[in-house]
Amino acid sequence: MSERRVVITGIGLITPAGPDRESSWQGLCRGDSTTRLVSIPGLPAPVCGAPLPAGLFFHAPLEPLVDLALATSAEALAHANHPLTAYDPSRVGCVIGTSKGGCHALSAAWQQTHRPDASAWPHGPDPWTCCDPQVAARTVSQHWNLQGPCLAPVAACATGLLSIARGADLITLGRCDAVLAGSVDASLLPAIHASFRRLGVLAPVASDPTHACRPFHKDRGGFVIGEGGAVLMLERADLARARQAPILADWRGASLAADAGHLTRLSPDPEPLIHLLRDTLRQAEMSPAELDYINYHGTATRGNDPLESQAVELALGTAARSIPGSSLKGTIGHLLGGAGSVELAATVLALRDQTIPPTLHLDQPDPACRLDYTPHHARPSSLQTALKLSLGFGGHLVCAVISRPV
Repeated sequence: MSERRVVITGIGLITPAGPDRESSWQGLCRGDSTTRLVSIPGLPAPVCGAPLPAGLFFHAPLEPLVDLALATSAEALAHANHPLTAYDPSRVGCVIGTSKGGCHALSAAWQQTHRPDASAWPHGPDPWTCCDPQVAARTVSQHWNLQGPCLAPVAACATGLLSIARGADLITLGRCDAVLAGSVDASLLPAIHASFRRLGVLAPVASDPTHACRPFHKDRGGFVIGEGGAVLMLERADLARARQAPILADWRGASLAADAGHLTRLSPDPEPLIHLLRDTLRQAEMSPAELDYINYHGTATRGNDPLESQAVELALGTAARSIPGSSLKGTIGHLLGGAGSVELAATVLALRDQTIPPTLHLDQPDPACRLDYTPHHARPSSLQTALKLSLGFGGHLVCAVISRPV
């Protein structure tokens, strides 16, 4: 299986912190909070959110999810020195997930059905063609003539990391030589916001909305919804090196688990998360002491942060408190289905630049959260190996390990 090791050779990234990879990464490292009051048509008052940067327009006549997927896949391919000409199209796959499908198109379809007098869908005659969860993956495959497997995982807020893990599996199992993998999300809509508000997981509207989302803080109140996505170029290591591709990171392994006892709450027993963490290290053939950075899920909800921290402490033992980590959701909000891929992309860039991005607004940590979360400011550090956690509502648990190329 050594000839089927997987490497990451390209990243496409769009977040509230920037319209491309490098501006997004610089904003994350600076700790520029992008959360603010957002007026969403259909809601009675502005709400806290982290929208895409003002002036960022896409030109594909489709759902915003598709525009995000096309833009990030193009950036990933350019970053990887345009690898598609090196591969048989039937050996190149596409795994791009969404947590819900095309919500903007679905809203327009509902308007057309129930309010015929409403303004028409501006992107074409039939919004129903853009509603399904596979719309981003399908369109990217068509656009780049990818003839390998085309998959669209849906795993709530773990969708992004699961999609990349599934893409890596296609290579290690010998199904593909290269895969475009990631996820996208555009959910600043009345129905989505109202649903999460009813679930009690959104941060209250604060006098200073830039501080609304405070992961691991003792007075945290929930997350804010953000938009964006990331696509990574995955390649078989020997083939990538043969074409002299820029190797950004080695994919060391991933593991999946379930904690499906409740729609929105983690089990009070951290055992599923502990098992996930230990199994991931076993897949990567690593010990806890070899980890240099942890990118946490860190939603700033009352339940997630202490349980995630406790599971890391119990799974990693004495090494846990010496491993720096961070949550990016205080900076860019919770990108829902896009979160895992965006945060893994940032983790790859952390290894590249030997810099840990900060956890914002952590002036008073919860006593139950006792780890090193890199508060306030980015930290230069010697980073060889990193772990990424993603936890989705409904019990979807995903963990992965990457390392600097050797």
